Amino acid sequence: MQKIIYTFFLIAGIVFVGCAPSPRYLPRGRAIQIAKKKKVSEKSTISAQKIPTDGSLYGTINLYLGTPYKYGGTGKKGIDCSGFVQKVFSEALDINLPRTVAQQWKFGRAIGNDELAFSDLVFFRTTRKKTPSHIGIYIGGNKFAHASSSLGVTITPMTDSYWSKRYIGARRVIKR
Repeated sequence: MQKIIYTFFLIAGIVFVGCAPSPRYLPRGRAIQIAKKKKVSEKSTISAQKIPTDGSLYGTINLYLGTPYKYGGTGKKGIDCSGFVQKVFSEALDINLPRTVAQQWKFGRAIGNDELAFSDLVFFRTTRKKTPSHIGIYIGGNKFAHASSSLGVTITPMTDSYWSKRYIGARRVIKR
């Protein structure tokens, strides 16, 4: 009887450990340090901007991971997808992006899928409209960070069955 109980707890422990969620942090790597440049004005033109200040985009994304989703939200208590992108670029790079997905879709320059690089904006169509309705930040490794309505701020593979069907393009706001 004691062996049965021991075996039961051993199996239960293995099952529960296997079902634990993966940690919500970015993989270890070099943070991108950015040379201090002139500040970008609030009325930035719709073109690629040079990175203006010191900061770590990875670090700022990491600070928001796990933040709950809130439509129209722009802070740590709740944030939506376009608010997340706007906050990360503002806090990490001092780049002032427009507030909505539709406005962000017109910002920077369009790039092809083969050009995707860290910090590019990736857009998705989740409604019947022809324009994008969701945005994230490409972080490399075929993954993007975004504020999901079901998971909050998270990292998702671009190959995810839901998102890959809805991907419509990318834009670059930082000159390379």
